[in-house]
Amino acid sequence: MASISDVAALAGVSRATVSRVLNETGQISKCTKIRVNQAVEKLNYRPNPFARSLATSSTNTAGLVVTSYRGSFFSELLAEVQEEMDRQGKFLLISRGKRSRKSELQAIQKLMDMRCEGLILHTRNLHDEELLELKNEKTPFILLDRKINGLEDRCVVFEHEEAGRLAVNHLLQHGHRKIGCIAGPRHRLTARLRFQGYEMALKESGVECNESLIAEADYDRQGGYRAMSEILSKNPDITAVYSCSEEMCAGAFDLLRELNIKVPEDISIVSFDSVNLCTVMTPGVTTVHFPIKEMAACAAKALSSLMDGHTLSTLKTFKPELRQRESVRVLN
Repeated sequence: MASISDVAALAGVSRATVSRVLNETGQISKCTKIRVNQAVEKLNYRPNPFARSLATSSTNTAGLVVTSYRGSFFSELLAEVQEEMDRQGKFLLISRGKRSRKSELQAIQKLMDMRCEGLILHTRNLHDEELLELKNEKTPFILLDRKINGLEDRCVVFEHEEAGRLAVNHLLQHGHRKIGCIAGPRHRLTARLRFQGYEMALKESGVECNESLIAEADYDRQGGYRAMSEILSKNPDITAVYSCSEEMCAGAFDLLRELNIKVPEDISIVSFDSVNLCTVMTPGVTTVHFPIKEMAACAAKALSSLMDGHTLSTLKTFKPELRQRESVRVLN
């Protein structure tokens, strides 16, 4: 592998001159630039990013904190942020916040210790006050799928409550009144907002919200299976279910198939959807779409802009979209 010394020798210049040409600093004649670039091309020279960071005091590296590496949701999020950072010519380091406040703080500190010059934070357990304090640090950051007063220009958010309301209203408009809810952990803000959309839609239609119709799960397939079982054991006569995530919806489908309960003939289903998992179920599930891919790209672009020294205005709020398929029937 060629070194910067090899380039300098072939071009007949000093290493410092090669460095200035590559970093586009200092006054260099056009002729010298041509010789250096020709030597770089001939030797297929690739600058060492770590050496460059020491020379320029810049790592050009962004950090991403996510709850987990598992599941289609996080795979989509990670892939989109990585792709956007590649387009922006920046490196990306990723750290897992797991499911606790302590772990999220450690993940953030780890990335800052590794000299990340900007952070995208998909955190669920840190207090608002802790994130507000983070603004006092030199490292800029973007909050993905979280809104905090005082950090509006750093937030990329989705209207979870309105999405839940939209989903349940669709069932109500098709004549359903006894509607189960497979909710996420309601101590989490976004899960609570999705559930509040369910409550709001029922209240606006004059339908009582019965706690026996509600079961919580941790956004996974096994949890959806158990939650569906719990709801059915207490309410065998329900006609519809609202699932607050697609993984939980898949688990509900597993149980219904075991019990030979047909969708939508026996039970109608509407779910959240972020990576189109609901399109491959049979029948296809009507969903409110959570555009994590577009939100991740927006967050990455915004962070890149901050890292390049620009300022931001209030970031975009993403709105829910109802995607109708074959999982809801009209009641007579």
